[in-house]
Amino acid sequence: AGPTLKPGARSARVPSLRARLAAAGERVLEARDHSHYDEGLVDAVKRFQAAHGLQADGVLGAQTLEALNASPAQRVAQIRANLERLRWVASDLQGDRLLVDIVGYHADLVLDGQPVWASRVIVGKPKRRTPSLLDSVTHLVLNPKWVVPPTILREDVIPGAARNPSYLANRRMRVVDRSGQTVDPSTIDWSGARQSGFPYRIEQQSGADGSLGRIKFSLSNPYAIYLHDTNARSLFKRAERALSSGCVRVEKPAELAALLLADAERWSAQALQAALDSGRTRTVGVGRDVKVLLHYATAALDDTGAVLLRNDIYGYDAAIVAALDAPVR
Repeated sequence: AGPTLKPGARSARVPSLRARLAAAGERVLEARDHSHYDEGLVDAVKRFQAAHGLQADGVLGAQTLEALNASPAQRVAQIRANLERLRWVASDLQGDRLLVDIVGYHADLVLDGQPVWASRVIVGKPKRRTPSLLDSVTHLVLNPKWVVPPTILREDVIPGAARNPSYLANRRMRVVDRSGQTVDPSTIDWSGARQSGFPYRIEQQSGADGSLGRIKFSLSNPYAIYLHDTNARSLFKRAERALSSGCVRVEKPAELAALLLADAERWSAQALQAALDSGRTRTVGVGRDVKVLLHYATAALDDTGAVLLRNDIYGYDAAIVAALDAPVR
């Protein structure tokens, strides 16, 4: 414990840090100045951070300290929880599949037994979690408009409109009544809308600057969870990407769309780009049936077979371990 330790700093905690990383298998050379958080030790911390799904910046903050201080017993329990998760989904990891690794912020597409696409993704924040589920892509929507879902409407849009009369206009949103007619936002009591109920829906028109970006991958689940492009592409640069309201934002949506459309003559890369550039909202069926697995795992293997032990972003592990340890009835 202690304050954040940054590269180049000096601290009485540095020898303990060096010993902890050596115990984890890191090769860290001894330094003349035992209190100096030197370059070699910083590099070792960065490797540790990367292996635990943390921002690999060498800064020793609260999350890195938590990972460093995890006991062997805690790590064993973490692996047990994930072996149980793997048992749940093992049969779903066969055949064509689009696997979204929620905790790893990553997605992979496997077709005909070969990995053909991979992308960074953004998943739901802890208060608006992306659920674990097995589904399939039913169709694509090019240049989709966005109908704001209830949670975002209640917690984000209505308070935003109450604070700022230009909130909706700045986001190209409009209010629509049950008959589909546009309603003037200035006629609505936004400050009382959360308490009295809101008889309208909010729509955001299509466009590259819209919340769904230019492509939506519709799934069949009843939870309004789907994959989509995004207008906030800079967020993919972050190591920790639990930032959405539940849906999965995809960094490389056009590549995924071409693979799922599976029609090189009709939907070449150029034809898809032309359809997107037209700005017209269009629903297109997929060319092949691909299951989608949104999977939550705090332990995984990297490409070399090394174990990755990651932050339990939604706090699910403890309940699984408790169930495994409970007496059989």
